Amino acid sequence: MTLLSGEGRGGADILALDISKQLKGLGHAVIFGCPGDNALIPKALAAGLRLFILDRQGSADFASLGSFIRFCRDERVDIVNAHHSQGRHFLTAAKYLGLKSKTVFTRHCLSGGPPLLGLFLYNFAADLNIAVSRAVRRSLLAGGMLPGRVKTVYGGIDLERFDNVPQALVEDARKKYARPGVFNIGIAGRFFSAKINKPSMKRHEVLFRALAGLKEKMDFNLLALGPAGSSLEMMMEMAGFCGLDKKKITSCGFQEDPAPFYKIMDLNVLPSPREGLGLVLIEAMAAGVPSIGAAGGGIREIITDGREGFLFRPGDSAELASKIEVLLKDEGRRRTFIEAGRKKAGKLFDIEKNVKLLEDAFYGILPAD
Repeated sequence: MTLLSGEGRGGADILALDISKQLKGLGHAVIFGCPGDNALIPKALAAGLRLFILDRQGSADFASLGSFIRFCRDERVDIVNAHHSQGRHFLTAAKYLGLKSKTVFTRHCLSGGPPLLGLFLYNFAADLNIAVSRAVRRSLLAGGMLPGRVKTVYGGIDLERFDNVPQALVEDARKKYARPGVFNIGIAGRFFSAKINKPSMKRHEVLFRALAGLKEKMDFNLLALGPAGSSLEMMMEMAGFCGLDKKKITSCGFQEDPAPFYKIMDLNVLPSPREGLGLVLIEAMAAGVPSIGAAGGGIREIITDGREGFLFRPGDSAELASKIEVLLKDEGRRRTFIEAGRKKAGKLFDIEKNVKLLEDAFYGILPAD
């Protein structure tokens, strides 16, 4: 069983669904456990996955825990794989109340170092922890996790989905959102910041300041995928605070299928330095888009500076601006990054290959027949 406690719009949720679909394709019976308002339910049903609807407050609801434990017992669920912290807490409680299924915690984020109780739970409540990058694994070990309790299996994507996008979808996105004759720069990710003068979750402000410094040197259009509603309003306010002309930003909103949007980008930027991996960079690579990322976390495993893209010092808008300018002027460098990025995506981040490694890891915690 795949267990989600999120709303279904984050990278971890989408990766969990892709893993579930791949495991089903390998012949496994996969159950998709999630809250009833999870946005991925229609896609899970379309993929032929069974559903288990989880109470969003399930970590503290013992009635829900009881029905979950009985379900796993009656359905003979071998493994439950949680992808969020609330799901990990829920599974831990279920295990100590009698859950017999093996438990796996997939860790998508860099660990800040769990408290002593957390160390006990992660070292002994889980039969296995899966780190989606070497950076995530290092952070878990630094926080006190035992090496034998954590295994690295890269997150991945369906490369074909981002490479071969129907041209009609691309042209529709281009017509609605791209600006002809200028450099179309993309940033994909949710936006959250408590105040316009405080760092945002994905560090949008670092890119805003970089582009504000380039306004006299180049004409560009910033494609912002993800923010909508009040978060979009806050993002626009922050852009103005950073000196960026709001007219240079085109809001694309949240997109169920971002693949066509990469195809209308000339460059993709991820300024967040604390990504567990950075799936939006891998998606851009597969789509044939050169990328720039902050030199931190799992991003350094996706991009080797100057080979598959550029890295810049986290928070350094001036360095980011200079590297954007290089790619604007150097079409040959862009082509080199595109070719190298596609090769690396195929080598390390193919979801089909990586789910087979995950399958082996799951078999490793099951009792021998």
